[in-house]
Amino acid sequence: LPLKLLPCIIYSNVSVGITDDILYHVLDDVEGFGRSKVRGRCPAACGRKQLILLEVSTDVSTAKIPEQIVVKGEVAPWVVNMAMEDTHPPVQADFQTKLLTFLASEGKTLMDVKGLVNSASPSSAAPDLNTQLVNAISSLVEKCHTTPSENQSYRKLRIFSGVKPTPHGEEEYEAWADQTAHMLDEWKCVDSMKKQRIAESLKGPAADIVRCLRISNPNATANDYLTALETAYGTTENATDLMLKFRNTYQLEGEKLSLYLLRIDKLLHSVLRKGGLHVADMDKTRIEQVVRGSLVHDLVALRVRMTYKLKPAPTFTELLRDVREEEDLIMERPGAKLTRLLSLSVSSPSLDAQAPPWNTGKNVERRPSAKVKFEKQERFRRDNVFCYKCGEDGHFQRKCQNPENLRKVNKRLLKLRQPSGNFTGAHEN
Repeated sequence: LPLKLLPCIIYSNVSVGITDDILYHVLDDVEGFGRSKVRGRCPAACGRKQLILLEVSTDVSTAKIPEQIVVKGEVAPWVVNMAMEDTHPPVQADFQTKLLTFLASEGKTLMDVKGLVNSASPSSAAPDLNTQLVNAISSLVEKCHTTPSENQSYRKLRIFSGVKPTPHGEEEYEAWADQTAHMLDEWKCVDSMKKQRIAESLKGPAADIVRCLRISNPNATANDYLTALETAYGTTENATDLMLKFRNTYQLEGEKLSLYLLRIDKLLHSVLRKGGLHVADMDKTRIEQVVRGSLVHDLVALRVRMTYKLKPAPTFTELLRDVREEEDLIMERPGAKLTRLLSLSVSSPSLDAQAPPWNTGKNVERRPSAKVKFEKQERFRRDNVFCYKCGEDGHFQRKCQNPENLRKVNKRLLKLRQPSGNFTGAHEN
């Protein structure tokens, strides 16, 4: 039963044998209580005494309540305890005591905090002491939490020098950059330690680039190191060119869909690193390209086309798992291996060159026509391959040493009559 705070009185030093009738009889002789009612009893900590909670009808804050009541037959008087509201706010624990206790538990002193405050760069609007103290404590806590992880062993990055051709035991830039970007997100340490670990994995021209950056900009971060290396060794294609290359990458004849998925995912990450795509749109963009770029007669791709609009876009690992499971189920069917061998023999042009010469004249007459057809296909493939920097044939942009000619490249792209995809139905919404 809820009780009001003020009209309550607690009697202490009351004998255990006192009943409610005796209590009410005593209260009738005392002025100031008004009507009263016993609400509870509990034994006292010492002796055969008890505490009695009494609710009264009078406002005890203004009434004249005696401090003690002398009761006939009792050795000692009853003590009257009134419940009053505390007008003073609760006394908070001493901030200095808490701060010293915290610093002692972390193995630090006030001198460490003062050093952090003094080392802070002055701003245009100088913060007050409380703000500086809070910032210093936050920096100290972060330092204390990150120090143990920095002392632990870590997996070193692969070696990268930037020398062409890539020496034995080193990595290409794309593979090294992917691993480094992933490890920077995983390492729970300060930025200075990240920069040190990046510098440990570099040598040769790549190390010179980072060294020059550190001299010109002492406050450079680990991400600034990666940006400088990307400028020197990354692809010169911008995000738009990489996205165009991604959209025009199709599944080859005889290529498993899982291998095609790995191939386009690498291009997709290149687009992401160039800032041409948001992380939230990667899954949707990937599944759309799988649908439009896969072969029409691929059974696994057919299953993906039938289900990709019925559920949210899967992640890369989920999609790769489903594709591999479906490929294994197809290969376990009777006659699947024979069908695959026949498809490989039809799609591989090198088998005609390796086959022994035929004896019949009829077959000899057919052979030149097949050779001419193969030469036309090869010529068509060579015509479609040109440099995206200078527009000339026979080489790619990463190996181009000619001056840039974007006008010619644009003309070649406009004249290029490449099919829209292996599956045109992917454009339909």
